[in-house]
Amino acid sequence: MAVVLVCAQAPAWAEGNKAALIASGEVTGYYYPAAGALCRVINKEAGGVNCAVVPSSGSAANLASLRAGAVDLGIVQAQAAQMAVAGSGPFKDAGPFGDLRAVLSLPGESVMLLARQGAGIESMADLKGKRVNLGRPGSFQRAMAEATLEAAGLSEGDLAIAVELELSEQTPELCEGNIDAAFYSGYQPMAEASMAMDECDAQPVPIKAKTLESYLKHHSWLTRATIRKDVYPGMRDDVVSLQVRALLVTTTRSTNAQVQDWLKAIHGNFSALTHLHPMLRGLGKADSAKDGMTIKQHDGADAFYGENGLK
Repeated sequence: MAVVLVCAQAPAWAEGNKAALIASGEVTGYYYPAAGALCRVINKEAGGVNCAVVPSSGSAANLASLRAGAVDLGIVQAQAAQMAVAGSGPFKDAGPFGDLRAVLSLPGESVMLLARQGAGIESMADLKGKRVNLGRPGSFQRAMAEATLEAAGLSEGDLAIAVELELSEQTPELCEGNIDAAFYSGYQPMAEASMAMDECDAQPVPIKAKTLESYLKHHSWLTRATIRKDVYPGMRDDVVSLQVRALLVTTTRSTNAQVQDWLKAIHGNFSALTHLHPMLRGLGKADSAKDGMTIKQHDGADAFYGENGLK
């Protein structure tokens, strides 16, 4: 298994003189560089290798590695963490993962709703009676589109047509006028969304509704987000949206002292952390301590946030 090390000296406090391993994701994705950024600030603070990154195939693999004790930390999608603890969905066969604990909340995959020029769509309510691509059944795009509609008090029945195009297919159809709007869900910026804005001046639609607050209270894996105007060239204003947060998680095998040391290092170098990867920009200490926390916090994290006025 490949491991990326940042420095070359073992920590004094690490059990067995081994660096803590963070299960991340594909090297071309977001979790991998995010884990690298976390390790970099942890190792900078410690002056040695207290942390190393393990690439993986994503949340499910990371949760399996944590359950097996092969790694100490992992970055996982907030909803996946919630289902793993409950032993539901894709984690039903493995059973409840009751020892899983949250350490830190990170930015995640957000929703960009784009409407074609002339469609008369300036708000979520304007989707009524329109042709909207929701994505293929079973896809992440579809799940996020359905959740966003529901959060805004809408359903597929409110649309003229609920289209089921692949993500790669929706930009040409939007620009040709065959659909009126489409959901682009993922780590922003997305090449497909950028193409739609460049080629046919598709316009971002803010995710706003009176029903959002109530919905978010009952669906903790979904949180508010802002897609900054500097993410997409030519975008005039920030756009409010929704996102599925990513969580840095561990298990009860990690001691309170270990978790507190990791968080002290991260918070002591927080500004540096947020400049190590574009996706981390805009992350604040307060939201990293609570937003999208779908599972119980580790006792060490809970104590750290309490002592620093972040609870």
